[in-house]
Amino acid sequence: MKKILAIITAIALVVLSSCQEPESLVPSESRDGINSITASFPGDDREENGFPGEIDHESGLITIVFPYTYPAESASHLEKSDLTKVKLVASLDDNVSVEPPLLFMDLSRDDNEITVIDQRKQRKLYKVVAEIRKSRECSITKFRLPALNRDGVINESTKVISIDAEGTVGVQLAEATLSFGASFVGVDPTVTAQDYSCPVDLTVVAQDGVSKATYSVVVETPDILDHGMRPGSEKFLWKLNLNTLGIVNTLLTGGMAVIKDYVVLNTRGEDMVVLNSETGEKTGTIVLDFKASLKNFYATGDLNDNILVCNLTPNDGNVFTVYRIKGIGGTPTKYIEFDAGGKALGRKMSVYGDLDGDAIITAPVYQGGREFYRWTVTGGVLDPVPVLVEIPTTDIGSWTYNCDIVYSSATDVNSDYFLVSYAPMSFLSSPDTRSHLWMDGKLHTIKSYSAGISQNWVPNSADYALFNGVGYFLANSVNAASWGADDMVYLYDLGMGNLDEPVWRCEKGVYGSFPTNNVANGNSTGDVALRVAEDGVYMYVYFMFTGGQIAKVQFDCINM
Repeated sequence: MKKILAIITAIALVVLSSCQEPESLVPSESRDGINSITASFPGDDREENGFPGEIDHESGLITIVFPYTYPAESASHLEKSDLTKVKLVASLDDNVSVEPPLLFMDLSRDDNEITVIDQRKQRKLYKVVAEIRKSRECSITKFRLPALNRDGVINESTKVISIDAEGTVGVQLAEATLSFGASFVGVDPTVTAQDYSCPVDLTVVAQDGVSKATYSVVVETPDILDHGMRPGSEKFLWKLNLNTLGIVNTLLTGGMAVIKDYVVLNTRGEDMVVLNSETGEKTGTIVLDFKASLKNFYATGDLNDNILVCNLTPNDGNVFTVYRIKGIGGTPTKYIEFDAGGKALGRKMSVYGDLDGDAIITAPVYQGGREFYRWTVTGGVLDPVPVLVEIPTTDIGSWTYNCDIVYSSATDVNSDYFLVSYAPMSFLSSPDTRSHLWMDGKLHTIKSYSAGISQNWVPNSADYALFNGVGYFLANSVNAASWGADDMVYLYDLGMGNLDEPVWRCEKGVYGSFPTNNVANGNSTGDVALRVAEDGVYMYVYFMFTGGQIAKVQFDCINM
């Protein structure tokens, strides 16, 4: 296309002035002709299916680097015989071409050659070879002394693992997770107990057998920031396609309960799927004897291993029924039975706190008005009679089928709460856009609002956590169409006093139903959860897009 435009420009110049020569097609600054090259396996839709090339322009050598282990963290590894048909894509300077044209190449051979022809028609020969390279990663990613129930806080910059424990720790057997393919060399603390009354040095060697790192395990209080999380500390721990979990129809997976050690996915009309929260691995199911498309419509979790599952009113009758399940081995028991009198409840429900202690439960009313019901739990006892809260401001329109509300306190009904919905905001410069809202819990007025979100996208889910003395608000927006790009998650630092800018957001247009599985998320649904580790050093963001992916992201407050 650029060549055609250049030719049209040259012809136009000739027409304008018969005595003037066309401008040269050579740019004022030429680079190396070929700037990057990437290989992939055709027909493989894994996100990791993209392998970079290393280009040595002086020697005319292009090396395509493949990982030894593929797929990642599997028992499979690549051989040269696996590279007989590889797709190649290159980034070229303007008006540069390659002979023969890049498409597929047999990289099991070492005699592949291409010629790069630059803007001056000068030709340079490159040899293209493949290298299967073992991983150089050699990190300790998790360290724990199970007998003491203590997790180590890993300062990657100093390679110090702090164990916050009182008294004499003594000789202990450890549990540890390493970079994939890495192993301990010399001392393996998971096999031989070590005496942690003094610092213990542990050396990790990478899969390549060459790269090494040494960590020192020290019993001390970790050095953490005065408040809030460490900027830039985000780290994806795992992510997976919902379609790989054996769920019959992931387009009906609209709810996610994150409890102590597990993530529980609720799909309408099906038993719940249980994932290990540390690894994302499927560990089993929770059988729901009452399951039906409208009866286990949505699910959420509290901060103490309790799962709530609700139905949809009035489609499933006027009685809003919520079941409670204690842990993944618990038996579903009816917890709330409330006659909603024809009001629409159950598309979302949130709980902040501990149902065995104190908590506030919210359920928005859909299709008309700006209302939600609020239940309180005090000392483990539920007040079965909810309060209907009406938001008086007309700045917020009707949120129709999408709204979620979560409080910032487990005990104070006048505390601030956070509202995510598809309601248009009349005060925005474009009144058809939507916003995430920080609400005054006493006056039920808007304290702060986020930048406008296009009406093409649907804000759908919210959560809150207090981390290292600072409140954090998590929200999403969903793409329900088969075009455009959204499917976003936003994390707001409430210590800034406003929602002007999130402190973190996920990559746009990657994790949703359409980019993942080429199917539109017609229900505009997804879910988010914020959880803080028991040691208070880590905060975890969980997010799920219906029909797309589920992921876990780690943040920390380590002073490094």
